[in-house]
Amino acid sequence: MIITYPIDITYSKGSQQRVIPDAMFNSSEILSGSYPMGKNRFWHGGVHIHPSDRTAPIRAIADGEVVAYRYDDTDSTDVYFDKVPYSRSFVLLKHEAELGQTTLGTSKLSFYSLYMHLRAWGEVKGKNGTQAVNFLRRTVAAHAQSETNGQSAGDKHKRPNAVKAHVESLAPIADGACRCDNGYARVHRGDILGYCGTIPDNIAAPSCGIHFEIFFDDVAFLDNAIKTVWGRCILTRELSVFKELQTTEKIAVDSAKPLTVVKEESGEGYKKITVNKRSYWVSEDQITSTEVDVPDPRNRTQTIKQTQHRAKTEELRCYGKNPSKNHTTLPKGTSIVPWVDPWMKVGEFREETFDGKNWAQVYVPETNSLYWAEKSTLDYVSDADWLEFRKFQEHGLFSSDGFIDDEGTRKLCDAYEKHRTEKNLSPLDTDVDRLRHLITCHPTEWSKQDIGKRFARVTQDDFGPAKLTPEQFAKLTTHIERLSFWEMVPGLPTATTLWHAHPIKFIEHLAKCMWLSKCELELIYPEQIGSDEEISHGTPAEVREKYRVDLNKCCYRYGINSRLRQAHVFGQGAVESYSLNQMLEVATGIQYESNKMLGNCQPGDGPRFKGRGFKQLTGRYNYAEYWCFRGWLKKGKDFDVGWERDHTKRYPPVDKPEKVIESSFNCIDAGCWYATVFRHGTIAAMDKDDITAVTIAINGGENNLKARTKFTNRMKRILL
Repeated sequence: MIITYPIDITYSKGSQQRVIPDAMFNSSEILSGSYPMGKNRFWHGGVHIHPSDRTAPIRAIADGEVVAYRYDDTDSTDVYFDKVPYSRSFVLLKHEAELGQTTLGTSKLSFYSLYMHLRAWGEVKGKNGTQAVNFLRRTVAAHAQSETNGQSAGDKHKRPNAVKAHVESLAPIADGACRCDNGYARVHRGDILGYCGTIPDNIAAPSCGIHFEIFFDDVAFLDNAIKTVWGRCILTRELSVFKELQTTEKIAVDSAKPLTVVKEESGEGYKKITVNKRSYWVSEDQITSTEVDVPDPRNRTQTIKQTQHRAKTEELRCYGKNPSKNHTTLPKGTSIVPWVDPWMKVGEFREETFDGKNWAQVYVPETNSLYWAEKSTLDYVSDADWLEFRKFQEHGLFSSDGFIDDEGTRKLCDAYEKHRTEKNLSPLDTDVDRLRHLITCHPTEWSKQDIGKRFARVTQDDFGPAKLTPEQFAKLTTHIERLSFWEMVPGLPTATTLWHAHPIKFIEHLAKCMWLSKCELELIYPEQIGSDEEISHGTPAEVREKYRVDLNKCCYRYGINSRLRQAHVFGQGAVESYSLNQMLEVATGIQYESNKMLGNCQPGDGPRFKGRGFKQLTGRYNYAEYWCFRGWLKKGKDFDVGWERDHTKRYPPVDKPEKVIESSFNCIDAGCWYATVFRHGTIAAMDKDDITAVTIAINGGENNLKARTKFTNRMKRILL
């Protein structure tokens, strides 16, 4: 999901995520409007944002649809808040997020973002260009151009001038009514919705900002029922892993005779032995060691102590390499990507049975390392599990009113206020973290339904000094009704049981999900051709959808886990695969014939191993490496190690190179594998935002550098 703050913050290079916790937003609740409790124990479903630059535009946090808006031409007062005018203009958007796909289904999330207390239209309608309010647009169909008299305009041959289909901007209607018109074009992330208005949060001195809120009616996404993974995936306990699964062989020995042990290469639980001029590694538990007297080679009349090693049995289970150098332990908390089901399909990952156990591969993005782990010992959680978030819903007599009655939540809110006032930072951080991870269910404050009943308790004695008189309460209910809009907007969730999240924490967490929807991938590889010089070829919708799931899956699989890395991968892919349109090189491949650098050692290898896939995998050597990676070939068994340097050795029999393009997964996987696991320098170059270095790492030179730079920069404007 491409999601950002409602106020533009420049992307910080080197940050893992496009959205990072920001000091401005972390302190925005100090002035007024904390979550989830406001004044007088009222439920408060959002936060008040007071940006340091009050002239900064308020922007859509993500692509979505306009559900409703209200714009007043001027601010005004009411009987409850009669000191100065305040803003009641707002925009309400609905967003559909796709959070991943596994063999169990697709994870989706529908949510709304509300931007309340926007500045009145009369104060912002004069802004134009990049500062203009531009969230309202309509698509205009192709039609014949008309003159002012209503007649069709024509050229010199009297043929009507055609007006192409286009999107035009509209100004909000500023009559104070709640608008729920149909037919608006989608709002894009970053579109300007308005500007900070005046919040009626302090009767003496209203603050300048907005009320920002995110809500939804279904919190099933918190359960992650389809077992998707995104963001950070970390081990919940230490994990014993191996660089490779080593096969063993059994050799016959004479247990009565000493073994020849290579002392200088033994240790760490294994000893290197030589049998019949071949070297093996054997575990120490298969050997007995004793001290014996042997003649001193310098003085035959004397003896010296020497350690002799003998096999405990007539047969030893041996390794060809030192197992101790093959093994390591990943500590608890290590960030990994487990290549397992259900988020990957059978055939997309390797699972081996070895020593009677099932083994799967684990990728460590930070070190670009790949290991084997016993599957039953693999315990992990990811950000897709929303582990730190806690659902809270009141039950009982007062569960449907506008007040927080839960003692624990009230104490937490009170502790937050106390520690903030006293600047007691350590417990304050704990309070803030707990509050911002609450997902609360309570009535919306924007409904006029049963206002008197929902807030009647503010007139009772237990409210102490905050108690309102009947006259004051009448003014309050009028004020709430004046701000309300819920009943005027069809299709909204139930007003009395609505789930709310701390909007800033919600954005910061959801931004960790790199999964792209149909609409988001369309921004990256659009169908449009020609009108934008940075789109030199269009990508049809059916082509995008063919590869979209596998693009998402393989980006996560290979640690392409930041928007900057994605921008480079998609920018390079635009050149390599013609924006997903060409997964097979157009040229014959004859130019690669007999190219030793590519491992083309047989007649016809040039055309046979020409470019295929998202990265255009080229040459017998690269194909063989990918074949071994996928488990389709085995080094030392199917061909000789070092064949690329010695052509007398057996070369890898890659019999079906078109396998790369037989499936959409293979097309994308081969490219992402090449750019990360195989070409180790690519990720580092991406993180440095060095397009030239990325190009060299992927292509081996600066081929088409100008085009790669153009496309990558375009991707960065979309993603960052």
